[in-house]
Amino acid sequence: MGWKKNTRETVLEASRAYYSHLAYYEDLLAQRESARAKTKRELDFLEFAFSAHATRRVSEVLDVACGNGRHIVELAHRGYRCTGLDYTPERVHIAKTRAEHEKVSVKLLQGDATRFEYQNAFDAVLALYILFLLPDDDDVMKCLRQCHCALRSGGILICNIYNPLSERAHARLQGYHVEEARVRGMRYMNIDRMEDFDPVHGVTWWKETSVVETSDGVHVFRGRERFRLFTYWDILHYLQAAGFKEIKCHPDWKIKPPRKPEAERLIFVSRKG
Repeated sequence: MGWKKNTRETVLEASRAYYSHLAYYEDLLAQRESARAKTKRELDFLEFAFSAHATRRVSEVLDVACGNGRHIVELAHRGYRCTGLDYTPERVHIAKTRAEHEKVSVKLLQGDATRFEYQNAFDAVLALYILFLLPDDDDVMKCLRQCHCALRSGGILICNIYNPLSERAHARLQGYHVEEARVRGMRYMNIDRMEDFDPVHGVTWWKETSVVETSDGVHVFRGRERFRLFTYWDILHYLQAAGFKEIKCHPDWKIKPPRKPEAERLIFVSRKG
């Protein structure tokens, strides 16, 4: 593996290019009924975590990788005061458009998940689907420490990873993986393959082809994104090093404790003392 593939600039540019190309159609898919059901399940878990794990009333929420706004806009609907930021300007624009269309007030900014600066400003911080995309350990720690600083005492951070020990993760490391979603007026198919897998460092490049069929034609997007295959123990270590004391882990947006080899996603809820 050439060292240039893993420079910070290369990793960030690959991620930004991937999401900017797909942003519009990703948002269309997210608004379909089946995708909204998935978002509702995640939102219900977030509200469970707010009430069960925070020791203060959660009113103000920061989402440090808000994407197209599917979590932050829906939380605003539920009465929370929300701020979101994302590295990709196209996704921030879509999130703003969504908030305006749905007539909710959300503060949305373009920014780096490792370079935001808030002090004791929020009751809850979300860092969803982002930690495994950050280029290196230094960036992961910067992100988590700034999340810790942004929280008020008794507030919580909610973050997640894909479980590298799950059957699905193992299958993806063996070859191609195909997923298809069909909703009214749209067919979305992903063909992805892990390549340049480094089992020592737990790093791989995810090569993906997305085919989107809509009323305006067939669109094909190709991209590459770098993933870090974190384990439960990796994230536990990072969270403790960032200053979090009370750390809970849940499987696949469920309230029960995880069976780590079976859960596809691990969701961590960490409280600031």
